[in-house]
Amino acid sequence: MEENSSAMNSRASQPIKQRVFFVLFCLLIVVNPFPLGSNRIWAWSSEAAFATLLLVFMLLCSQVFHSCSFSWSRLKKMRLELKLIALWLCVIALYLIPLPLPLLRLMTPNVAQAYADLGLSYGYLSLDVYASYKMLLLSSYYAIVFILGIVLINSRKRITIVLFLMLLLGVFEAVYGMYLVSIGQTGTLVQVTSVSVFNASGTFINKNHLVAFLSLSFLLGLGLRFVLSRKVVRYSGIGLKERFIRFIGHPLRFLDFALFLIVVGVWNTHSRAGLASLLLALVFNYSLLLYSMKNKKRGIKKLFMVFIMGLVVLVFVSDDVNYYWQTLGQNSNDSQAFLMDSVQGRLLAVEQAITHMPKYWFSGVGPGAYQVFFVNHRMLEQTAYFDHAHNDYIEFIVEFGLFSLILATLVVIFFYRLFIFALRIKSQFYQLLTISILSAILYLLLHGTFDFNARIPANVVTIIIAISLIYGKLVTLKVKKPPKPLSQG
Repeated sequence: MEENSSAMNSRASQPIKQRVFFVLFCLLIVVNPFPLGSNRIWAWSSEAAFATLLLVFMLLCSQVFHSCSFSWSRLKKMRLELKLIALWLCVIALYLIPLPLPLLRLMTPNVAQAYADLGLSYGYLSLDVYASYKMLLLSSYYAIVFILGIVLINSRKRITIVLFLMLLLGVFEAVYGMYLVSIGQTGTLVQVTSVSVFNASGTFINKNHLVAFLSLSFLLGLGLRFVLSRKVVRYSGIGLKERFIRFIGHPLRFLDFALFLIVVGVWNTHSRAGLASLLLALVFNYSLLLYSMKNKKRGIKKLFMVFIMGLVVLVFVSDDVNYYWQTLGQNSNDSQAFLMDSVQGRLLAVEQAITHMPKYWFSGVGPGAYQVFFVNHRMLEQTAYFDHAHNDYIEFIVEFGLFSLILATLVVIFFYRLFIFALRIKSQFYQLLTISILSAILYLLLHGTFDFNARIPANVVTIIIAISLIYGKLVTLKVKKPPKPLSQG
């Protein structure tokens, strides 16, 4: 009897201990955007140490002390993805191995020549070993966050909690960014510096990084909105006045207002690429929703109309419309020149990469070494200094060469499996959520053609957590392709 009671007590304590680990993981999510978008070594390294310790304690609890059980079986069902992640980490580690110059010349002659000019008898695949080492640590942090998300986010309740956290973080960043705009400041919670009165940056370094976080928060919040409104409320048999009162008093209106605040925050960043990418992601979101839910009465049309009405209200109440058109070069003498300079700088970076990339086609210049590439091959027309290519695809190709195909393959696998899952799953909850996550991934892919959010830890961690919300469920379900309807004739 005593053994049975102790076993029951042990089983009863397991959920409590799991909840502690989940709360700690949520704490990591909350901290993530605040220290400059985690875009400083002291910020993301502290978070990486915390995440690593969390994973180690989880392993100790489940394997050594046998006092807490986790769904590690999910990881066994995603071997291909984990193998690609491990391969990616191994490839980055290769750039840190010293090689004799004759061997290095066979692999990348131009990089070898750079070390030969220094009078060294050995060299590395990377032109900046320190930056490559930093990339290895950062990538390891991302892998740990993904594993933690897969293991800890293992129920609908926890998925909903994480979505609420992302929504609240988005609201805070939007309100804080708008507050800074209202006082003519920008900056972080650490320091506030005086810059342009028009562009919101929140706790991030600049507007382009903030707009990505806000857009991801909005798309995930939209998924939460769809999930919570799955059950259509019918108002048949009651008057228009009572129907209106019930609609206004519904708790979902708080969520709608939160989404509205995030959209206003996006607008106040005045990021042209960010806003355009968000609109395209929303078109994809609603197109996939309408396609996957054809002939199913789930109130999607009503939600779509509410969203359109919200955008119309935003346009009418926003006092930034005039400035937005000025930025596009409609009413200002210097805005056209500003826009052309911005576009020209990015086009020159692309031209630079196309011209000199054949010299580094095999292994690139090394992870994190784009700055060295830019300085070594800077053109006279490039008056601005770029430490990033302002194009994620160009930057990864320049730094990794052919090895960048590994990361591209991983992204394609994630997107493809999520897309198929969204079309075949019968559960409304997981279908609606997956569509929003797909839209978030698409947003970063679109915005990546004009900026470098794949190098901003807060935004990368956000999209990793978004994928982990659903991927653990995806790999444990065998979703069969629905049968084709019989032809009539």
